[in-house]
Amino acid sequence: MTSPLPPPQVPPACQWVDSLPLAMVAWDPVEEALCPNLAFTELFGYGSGDLRDAGAWWESFLPDPATRQQLQGAWAEALRPPRDGSRPMAPMDLPMRQRDGSWRFVRAACARLGENPVITFTDLTRHHRTEEVLAFLASGALGPGEDFFQSLARFLAEQFAVEFVCIDVLEGDGLTAKTLAMWCDGRFEDNVSYALKDTPCGVLAGKAVCCFPSGVAASFPKDEVLRDLRAESYLGVTLWGHTGKPIGLIALIGRRPLKEPELAEALLKLVADRAAGELERRRAEEALRMSEAAHRHQFTDNSSVMLMIDPEDGRILDANRAATAFYGYAPERMLELHISDINILPEGELQRIMASIREDEGARFEFQHRLADGSLREVEVSSSRVLAGHRRVLYSIIHDITERKQAEALLRENEAKLRTIFEASEAGIILVSDRGEISFANRRMAEMFGMPLEQLIGTTYPEHLHPSERRIADARMRMIITGEIDLVSVERLFIRADGSTFWGHLSGRRLENPDGSLHTLVGIITDVTKRREAEERQQFLQAQLHQAQKLESLGSLAGGVAHDMNNVLGAILGLASAHIESQPAGSPVQRAFGTIIKAAERGGNMLKGLLSFARQNAVEEQQDLDLNAIMREEVRLLERTTLSKIRLEMDLDPALHLVRGDAGALNHAFMNLCVNAVDAMPENGTLTLRTRNLPSRWVEVQVQDTGMGMEKEVMDRALDPFFTTKEVGKGTGLGLSIVYSTVKTHQGEMELRSEPGQGTCVLLRFPASAGPAQPAEPSGAYRTLPFGGSLEVLLVDDDELIQNSMLGMLELLGHLPCLAATGEEALARVEGGLRPDVVILDMNMPGLGGAGTLPRLRALLPTVPVLLTTGRADQAAQDLVQAHRHVTLLSKPFGMKELQAHLAPFVRV
Repeated sequence: MTSPLPPPQVPPACQWVDSLPLAMVAWDPVEEALCPNLAFTELFGYGSGDLRDAGAWWESFLPDPATRQQLQGAWAEALRPPRDGSRPMAPMDLPMRQRDGSWRFVRAACARLGENPVITFTDLTRHHRTEEVLAFLASGALGPGEDFFQSLARFLAEQFAVEFVCIDVLEGDGLTAKTLAMWCDGRFEDNVSYALKDTPCGVLAGKAVCCFPSGVAASFPKDEVLRDLRAESYLGVTLWGHTGKPIGLIALIGRRPLKEPELAEALLKLVADRAAGELERRRAEEALRMSEAAHRHQFTDNSSVMLMIDPEDGRILDANRAATAFYGYAPERMLELHISDINILPEGELQRIMASIREDEGARFEFQHRLADGSLREVEVSSSRVLAGHRRVLYSIIHDITERKQAEALLRENEAKLRTIFEASEAGIILVSDRGEISFANRRMAEMFGMPLEQLIGTTYPEHLHPSERRIADARMRMIITGEIDLVSVERLFIRADGSTFWGHLSGRRLENPDGSLHTLVGIITDVTKRREAEERQQFLQAQLHQAQKLESLGSLAGGVAHDMNNVLGAILGLASAHIESQPAGSPVQRAFGTIIKAAERGGNMLKGLLSFARQNAVEEQQDLDLNAIMREEVRLLERTTLSKIRLEMDLDPALHLVRGDAGALNHAFMNLCVNAVDAMPENGTLTLRTRNLPSRWVEVQVQDTGMGMEKEVMDRALDPFFTTKEVGKGTGLGLSIVYSTVKTHQGEMELRSEPGQGTCVLLRFPASAGPAQPAEPSGAYRTLPFGGSLEVLLVDDDELIQNSMLGMLELLGHLPCLAATGEEALARVEGGLRPDVVILDMNMPGLGGAGTLPRLRALLPTVPVLLTTGRADQAAQDLVQAHRHVTLLSKPFGMKELQAHLAPFVRV
């Protein structure tokens, strides 16, 4: 017989409860101690060693005495042996403190497993905390003086056991935040704005949630707040708006690591939805308040006159400050009025107008409104139906347009005046489009273009320009159309309808629209043809003046050269003429002296021409002359030389007035003109000489040829000294210059007329004289006088060449010369007792010169004859001759025969 098996061994309580997943504590009767399983230790942190002192553990685990007593009573009941009819303890929901001091919410129940009593613990922390959060959000429990966000911050600090909570709204571009509530270490701090950069909130922005369970300060070393708080953990969540954009954030910061971060994140997301809704609600309320205030401000304080009118009966329901000020009524009186009290239209017409204003469609009218003082103002009214509260009203904006109406009336009046001015203007006025078409013109413009006004409108501006002007005018027009320039002021050559032209000054301007675009071009054209002709005449006269000034300048130079050369030629001519008669007739020496005399005389004549050109030779012999006689003398000379191939015509006025002047100078001038005319006709041609009387007692001489004529450029320079078109050796370029100088010396005028291929006509005009005519004598004749005695002659001259030649001539003539190199020396000799029969005094010397010596000499020798010699017989020399008696002018260069002729009257026979 088999013996029975031994009964199974029951494991100790602490062993078999470890295998269960539910947190529980069992009673170990062997050890007589509480035995927690692994699930309990993981949940609360207490081990078996912590529970050996049951009394101390109960106080730590359940610090609330009432709760502890309730659970201990249930546990004591569980330790008793079971009785019939006894029921297990009902579950209890209790807060229990974990070993680290934090709390968990559990459901505790006492039961027996076999013979072993146990307490089971079901973790309700997530559920409980979720219910707490939902309950808070549902109740919105506010502390004294707190708003929602402050209460939420305080609640989150307690719920999550953290030291710092902030609820922020994002500002601007989302890179900065402003706190709505900030809880720190058990109290609220003032709200601040801060930058999100380099903070965990910056990482959070734009994300759903951001969590740093530990080490947050080390992760953000630049965040001073984390450093000052000695932060260890961070949990943040973004607040999202209904548009899906972030609008704010909630941040929790603790000094201990964050336990159960997943639970914390889930709970905070619940809070975030409610907080975002509250933030958007506040924003909407603020926007609504601002909108209502803005609309009220826009109505009440608007500078425009505004009225709210009942469309049914026309009562004024509301009026802003501008309306009461405009109409002149007190605000309360304004609200007692009907629209018919201020609008002068009949009431029936007003009702019809108000009824015509439909909803959402504005209407604009112009009325006359009566003010409180009875005056009327022109107004423009813009009205529309709007919803005010629960009724539709007429919302009217009134603009005072009295001044505008007056301005429009004035504008119409001014337009009429301007049109009258335009039509009366001496200037042509046109308006031109950007295509160049003339859209407006006054009648003066039509007259200037030589066409009817109706035909002018619609034509283009360029077609009225001379072809030479169109290219540059087109470029200028494009510049003013495009706005590169605003105005233009130029002179243009225009064409009339009949093909004739006129010069016009155009003043054009760009007229713009308010937006800066081109409106039209306006042009004012003034006929300046006469002014341009006058300017051209003035330019011609200025050119003549410039020419005269240039000739005068060159003449001064020529005069100085001629004076010095006269001294040289005087010495040559004097010595040659002194010794030629002492040579055998026909001998080589006599012929050589003859050549020297001719060369010196030719040079002297040329220098006289230079001096005449320089106007430094005064008219040596003023007498009344018959220019007809001089012209006939010229013809006789020409007939013997050059006129064999030239046809000569003379048209001389038999009643020609006399002219006061120098016959020799005029002979020379006329001869120059005739020679030039003959040279201009190398093959054949006609030379015409004319004289005639002109009005105002002037005499005109014309020398006309049928030669080659002159280009304008040549004629402009014809009077320039040394300018010639002849071959080298055939002309000096002084001919016409000398003629011009001679004419000016005789107070006359000279004019050139010439065209290429049409010949040349030179016109000389002289003032007429009232004296009898005197025949002209040929120039250059010498009168040889017989030698009849000797004279004691005082020669005063500083030039050594003149001194030597004059001394030689005087000695050959049998006279006794006495030399003085200066005027001062001559006066000293006379004062020393010298009594000459004749004094030969040079005009141009250093020191006193002839002009200073002669008066002093005349004072010492009142009756002694004086021969005043000069290389330029200018007006100063003439004045000296006329101012003193017994003074005769002797022009250099002169020979021995001329000197003998001047000394002959003083020879003692």
